[in-house]
Amino acid sequence: MSRHHYGALASVIVGWLLLRLLASPFATLAGDVGGHTRSGDVAVGVVVAAFPFLVLVGYSLVQLTGRSLLLHRKRARGLIWLGWFGAGAVMGLLPYSQMGAELRLRSHEVRSAPGFLHGLDMTILAGLVVTVALLLVALRSRPDHSTGPVEWIEHQVEDDAEA
Repeated sequence: MSRHHYGALASVIVGWLLLRLLASPFATLAGDVGGHTRSGDVAVGVVVAAFPFLVLVGYSLVQLTGRSLLLHRKRARGLIWLGWFGAGAVMGLLPYSQMGAELRLRSHEVRSAPGFLHGLDMTILAGLVVTVALLLVALRSRPDHSTGPVEWIEHQVEDDAEA
């Protein structure tokens, strides 16, 4: 692991801890931004949960296209750090969501930000599908070193027979 990995882990942990501690005020803030309406609060939930996935998609596209020199810029590193922080924040809210087991924030969310957690959940499900698709694209784009030209494979078989 490099120091970049430690920074990513630290930002995920800080985001998770911050949103675990401040989940109720954050839901109230999301309700204020969304206007305490179901559609507005769903939109806020979608934006909050989509940010880490968008950063992941951007990072993956940069890596897959071979333009990884862009990642050494300070702005790109800051955006990646914010993406990791956002991922930790979403994970901090996840136990409170409809898929989670914590009822206290769900009852608070119904009063202050109806639909926020629903938007969060649906975006997480869609983001997981996108993440799996990106993983499959990345795996298919890797060169397969186990196969080579037929002559090379025949040469390997002949070497094994002589030994």
